[in-house]
Amino acid sequence: MLQLVLEDELPATELAARTGMSQPTASQHLRVLREAGLVVVRVDGNRRLYRVDFSGLRRLQAELEGFWGASLSALKTAAEEEADR
Repeated sequence: MLQLVLEDELPATELAARTGMSQPTASQHLRVLREAGLVVVRVDGNRRLYRVDFSGLRRLQAELEGFWGASLSALKTAAEEEADR
């Protein structure tokens, strides 16, 4: 869903159709993404349009880099040491 709303605002009905989800399932996923700060919603009449919240994606990226950065660096070092043997 995030990929679908990277460049365009889309309503939940279209997101459901594009992902093959039911409308209630798509709405539930969008609620989780909204609560996580990864999408924002804009009300346009009776429609709710969703798009990516880039500041939320940057925060997620920083969290993932902090979590995986040291582990991946250690793995790289171990692999290089093994290759040198």
